[in-house]
Amino acid sequence: MKRKWISVLLMIVMTASMLAGCGSKQDSGTPGAEPDNKAAAEKTDESAPADAKEVNISFYSTQTGIDDTYLDIIDHFEADNPGITVEYIAAGDDQLQKWMSLYASNEGPTVSLMDPINIWENQDRMREMTKEDCPWLDNVLEESLVSYIYNDKLYGIPMSAAGYGLLYNQKVLDEAVGGTFDPASIKTRSDLEALFKKIEATGAAGSMFTGVNWSLGSHYLGALVYGPARGDVATRDAFVQAQKSGEANLIDDSLFNGLMDTFDLIAEYNYNKKDPLVGNVNMDAEALVTGKAGTWFMGDWAWVYLADLVAEGDSFGIIPIPYSDDPDDKFNTSIPLSYPKGYCVDASQNTEEQQEAGLKFIEYITSNEYAQKVSIDVGGQALPYKNCTAEIKSPLGQATQKYISEGKAYDIYDGSVNGLPSDFWYECGAYTCEYLAGACDRKQLSEKVGSYWKALEN
Repeated sequence: MKRKWISVLLMIVMTASMLAGCGSKQDSGTPGAEPDNKAAAEKTDESAPADAKEVNISFYSTQTGIDDTYLDIIDHFEADNPGITVEYIAAGDDQLQKWMSLYASNEGPTVSLMDPINIWENQDRMREMTKEDCPWLDNVLEESLVSYIYNDKLYGIPMSAAGYGLLYNQKVLDEAVGGTFDPASIKTRSDLEALFKKIEATGAAGSMFTGVNWSLGSHYLGALVYGPARGDVATRDAFVQAQKSGEANLIDDSLFNGLMDTFDLIAEYNYNKKDPLVGNVNMDAEALVTGKAGTWFMGDWAWVYLADLVAEGDSFGIIPIPYSDDPDDKFNTSIPLSYPKGYCVDASQNTEEQQEAGLKFIEYITSNEYAQKVSIDVGGQALPYKNCTAEIKSPLGQATQKYISEGKAYDIYDGSVNGLPSDFWYECGAYTCEYLAGACDRKQLSEKVGSYWKALEN
């Protein structure tokens, strides 16, 4: 069942002025082999049927930092598929609002790259993906599809596997511990505090928060407080329902308090402590690379911001977020993981021909060797595709893959994609930013989040 606020949002968007500003395709500066579009086009034109229809489709992406990569992949796709033209639309900070405005103007993108919750809330617009229409589905890891299956129907294909926690600079931490730092040595909150103190003794900041709502609200508060550490899907849903009715309060919840104790610890040693809401990912990436901060709460996707700054021999990794001082708690030594964005095809405002072209485009992105290689080279994340042989060069992506292979990664959605509404990160992330800045205390934070849940029932 869709959340009531979605209906309200749709009504607002339908009456709002239409947004223009769709991105246009242009030459790409993406690293890697240059596309020989002319040769590819000549080759494919020879075998293309004379009566092939021209199909124009659009692709809306909410993945930041890799616009040039997608433009490059589109160039290759169009060369290999004459007759199909792809308009690229890059989202800004208002990614959900812009997406809905396109629908309001009857310009719903053919293919969209969205968070699972966005697809779930709009599944009635989407085309179901079946093996009959998409035989290439056999190439996608089954476990990665869980977050995109609703009522036994598949509506999305995951873009990547993303792990996160405390990113660390190996050189800084080696100096701090007087040897080779091993992330497995951090099993409790006390271990983490001891590490921060050692880092500070070297002159670097122990840790770093980027004060933005999507990081603090989604990746920390949302995914961790309402994630698998609380229990199975039924247990998590029951807790949400209890908050909506006012029967449960975060301030009385042991998991929330444990996570906020760790949050307070990170904030105490925060590189951005003097200006906690500066919220500049590029500045924070520079601080980690140059050793101004030893650790950074962020995900392996940050390689997009780090890659151009690292020097030969620099190394980085990921430390899990410890919930407690129990060394036997598996969540203290495992990283949160998700298949955070998926490709979906609109069936409500696109013709059958456009939908089929959209499916062909998704097949290309997920199965083509060149598309896989540039995606991994630039994004630095593991891809959930069985035929992918491209090497992950990012040390952060390698770290995520290692945690997965060792069974020390947990899917934050794990079948509960409908647990958190799509505006949770925006609304409750703002409250978490206030908490980081000292504008409210923990009790007030819990009350603000509680009020958010109660409002959904009205």
